[in-house]
Amino acid sequence: MKLKYNVTGSERKSLVGAISTALGAPTNYLGAPTFSYEVGSYHIDKNGTLAGPDNLDLEDALHQAGFDADGNSRKYDEPDTYESNLGVMGAPDEAPDIDQHHPGQYADLEIPFTPEMQKQIDDYFLSLPMTEEEELGLGRTHREDFHGENGMQASDVPESDEDIGLMIEMPRSSFTETALDNLKRLVESKGSLIKKALGAETLELEITDDKVRFPWFEDGTDADAVKAYTHFVAALCEMARVQKRITAKEKETDNDKYAFRCFLLRLGFIGSAYKEERKILLRNLSGSSAFKDGQKKGFSQDDLDKAKADPAVCAEIKAILGGTDDEQ
Repeated sequence: MKLKYNVTGSERKSLVGAISTALGAPTNYLGAPTFSYEVGSYHIDKNGTLAGPDNLDLEDALHQAGFDADGNSRKYDEPDTYESNLGVMGAPDEAPDIDQHHPGQYADLEIPFTPEMQKQIDDYFLSLPMTEEEELGLGRTHREDFHGENGMQASDVPESDEDIGLMIEMPRSSFTETALDNLKRLVESKGSLIKKALGAETLELEITDDKVRFPWFEDGTDADAVKAYTHFVAALCEMARVQKRITAKEKETDNDKYAFRCFLLRLGFIGSAYKEERKILLRNLSGSSAFKDGQKKGFSQDDLDKAKADPAVCAEIKAILGGTDDEQ
C-alpha cells in the first residue's frame, strides 16, 4: 500500500511515532540522502508517504491518532480485498458508481462520504420503479441513503398490539437478488458481533414482496439509539448493494469492541459526527476499541508487581546489577 500523509518536521515525527506504536516496532532513521524512516516493514519518506504491505488496521490506527491519508492518492496492492473477509469484486451493473476519487470504480467504504456521492445514490433511487403506494398517490416510499438520513424512521414503524420492540424496514424494490443474498451473507459474516452489539437473540430477516424487515431491536424508545440502529441497518444494506460478492465467513476475534469498531468504520461511521452512534453500537461489547490486542503494548502495573514478588526475577535483576541478597 502507499498512503500520502503530506507531513514534515515534527508532524512527520509524530506520524512515525504513531506507526511505531500501532505496529509495536522500533523506528529506524535512515538519514541522508533520503531522510526517511523505517518501522518494521514500512517506509516513511521525507514527505510523510507511508509505503509497505496492505494493512487496514494500521491505517485505522493512524486515523484514530489524527492522521488521515490523502484520499486522491490512496493505493492498496489489493484494492478489492478487505481484511474483514468481505470479498469486493466490483458491483452490480444496476448499482450506482459512487466513487468520486476513482471514476469508473465503486465506492471505497473507507473514504469519507461526500455530497457528490450522495447525489449519485439519490439519482439511483429515483430511477427505481415506483412502489404500489407511490402509484396510488399515497406518497413517496422512504429511500434510505448511505447514512440512513432518508431511511426508515422510528415513526414509520406500524403500531402493533404485540411488544416487538423496534422494527426497521427497507423497500424490497431497492434490492436485487444479488444484493439480498449479499445482505444475508454480510449479516452471517458478522453475526456474533452484531448480536452482542444489539443485544439480539436472532438476526433473522423478514422478507416480503415489498419489504425487508429487521426485527432485531428490543428498545425503540431511546431516540439516539434508534438513530444509530437506523444508520447501521442502512449502511449494511448499502454495503450489500455495492459489493458484487460477500463471503459468509465469520472471523474469530478476542477483542470484540475493536473488531466491531473497524467494521463500523468500513460501513461509514467515520469522524466526530458519528462518535455517539459508534459509542451506542459498541457499548455492549467487551475489549478495547483503541488497541487490537486489548491494551496498550508494554508492562502493566500488575506485571511489575508480580515481577517484584517473584524471587527468581529479583535474583536475576540483582545478578545483572551486581547486587547482593540483602540489598533491596
